[in-house]
Amino acid sequence: MDANERLWNHHFKEYKRVGGKKSRNQYMKYLDVFFTETYSIFIDGNPIRHTSREKAVKAVMKKLKISAVEFNKIFESIDNVTSYT
Repeated sequence: MDANERLWNHHFKEYKRVGGKKSRNQYMKYLDVFFTETYSIFIDGNPIRHTSREKAVKAVMKKLKISAVEFNKIFESIDNVTSYT
């Protein structure tokens, strides 16, 4: 298992620890949307995709059809392991 795989496993374990119920495959699909929609504004402060973090969060929730509670579980699974913001 390479370093990236270990890191994704760690993120998934954290997702489960904070109460996430999705399978690993579904979680990985969620992460793809999460990073696509939030990376530029959250990490770089670049409004190329969304003009605010709030709009990025809403875009993730809309695309994935998830609640704010589920969004927070996804966010925390990343931020608790490797700070996202």
